[in-house]
Amino acid sequence: MPPLPLRRAEDIAGLIKSRREALGLSQQALADRLTVSRKWVNEIEQGNANAKLGLVLRALNELQIDITAHSGPQPKPTTAGPLDAEPEIDIDAIVDRPRVPPSRGRS
Repeated sequence: MPPLPLRRAEDIAGLIKSRREALGLSQQALADRLTVSRKWVNEIEQGNANAKLGLVLRALNELQIDITAHSGPQPKPTTAGPLDAEPEIDIDAIVDRPRVPPSRGRS
């Protein structure tokens, strides 16, 4: 099965319900395994966004559903880092440069 984006409670609800049905489990059988009520399983499958995260994770684990989170692209730094603050200086070019005598005041 390809990865599914899970952005809403309803997305997780559908995943739980379809996996439970694929495993041939009734709501009561899943509830018994989780030591919760059948009503709780029903509410989760309806997309109840107020369910305790720990119980939802237990349900996902019981149904052998793995969840992997991915973050978006890394933001670019807004300020230069300490090594990027100054341009690179070629010290050899400075040392090899001919010296110019300091100018003296006008006469």
